[in-house]
Amino acid sequence: MIKILFFASLRELFGKESIEMSIKESKVKNVEQLLIFLTKNREDPWLKLVEMRKNLRVAVNHEIVDWDTPVKHGDEVAFLPPITGG
Repeated sequence: MIKILFFASLRELFGKESIEMSIKESKVKNVEQLLIFLTKNREDPWLKLVEMRKNLRVAVNHEIVDWDTPVKHGDEVAFLPPITGG
């Protein structure tokens, strides 16, 4: 299982804080492949997440990482929208 966390506006977009997915590791080697896997045969909100990709940060196991960072069973992946202030 891979746990996927959503924060701020992404939590609102998905209507939940997290999901857990069972993914064959042979198909998903890194964070970018995970996002592609999650969008196949799905519609909103996943497609909207892909559209936002350039503005998103991603963390694996509580560390901000690049999109080519490996992921494996038991990891926690968080998609982080841009931070706005005021």
